[in-house]
Amino acid sequence: MIARGRIPALPQGRRSVLALAAGLTVVAGTGELRAQELRTLTHSRQVTDEGRIEVRVMYGLGRLKVRRGPSGLLYRARMHFDERFAVPTTEYDGGRLEVTMEIEDEADEGPSDTPSIDLELPSDVPMDLHLDFIAGQADLDLTGMHVEWMILNSGASDTQLRISAANPRQMDSAKINVGVADFEARGLGNLNARQVFVNAGLGFVALGLEGEWPQDARLSIEMGLGAMRILIPESLGVRVRYEGGFLTSIDADGFVKDRDTYTSHNWERADRRLEVDLSAALGAVEFVWTS
Repeated sequence: MIARGRIPALPQGRRSVLALAAGLTVVAGTGELRAQELRTLTHSRQVTDEGRIEVRVMYGLGRLKVRRGPSGLLYRARMHFDERFAVPTTEYDGGRLEVTMEIEDEADEGPSDTPSIDLELPSDVPMDLHLDFIAGQADLDLTGMHVEWMILNSGASDTQLRISAANPRQMDSAKINVGVADFEARGLGNLNARQVFVNAGLGFVALGLEGEWPQDARLSIEMGLGAMRILIPESLGVRVRYEGGFLTSIDADGFVKDRDTYTSHNWERADRRLEVDLSAALGAVEFVWTS
């Protein structure tokens, strides 16, 4: 099982970069050398007898894309990188998949291209999913995956998360931690989690509450310094319990305020209802209704 406790730090390996020969000229050598240093590797595996798998992605810097693969595929990882600066690894053993991209010490001229991983995961095998992404851009589409447990750690990155159809597996909880970053999630209700935790540090966060929330679902939000926009479909009833100070502004059009509780205008007649616990230190929170 993937440990559900403290998250280990990414490995900090250091490998030397060979110096260019003194006689190498700019015209004759640089373009050819850089072309040789760029590599693309692909690792894949078909489904055999796996009842479930555990997936751990640890990514230092670059572009990360995660999506559903075709039926029968357990995983496919396509990695594009400059081998002087990035060391990708893919390991699978006993139902546990680890995909990493470790960034090495940089030379003066910098990498010739941004490293990237395009990762396809199974459409028909239940999984625990743990994503650690430090910096860069991440495009995560969990639509069509059977996710039983999830934690997403996004550092100094621009991250988009989408779930466009309901997860066939109900989760007890899903955790999203955002550092100094811009983060957007659409279809959080389709995670099919009884409780979703969002911890946002510094930056702009947009949370789309679309989807098939389970009965008695709860969303817990802790925000540090920044701005948050919460998008609410008209069919969803929302009640917010706010804990914070006067340094945070709350724009809650369509809600009735009673002390520290905000209740949406459609609470009594809504087919689905969501309880929200909101804690904010400094910033602005805006609730926006969508069709």
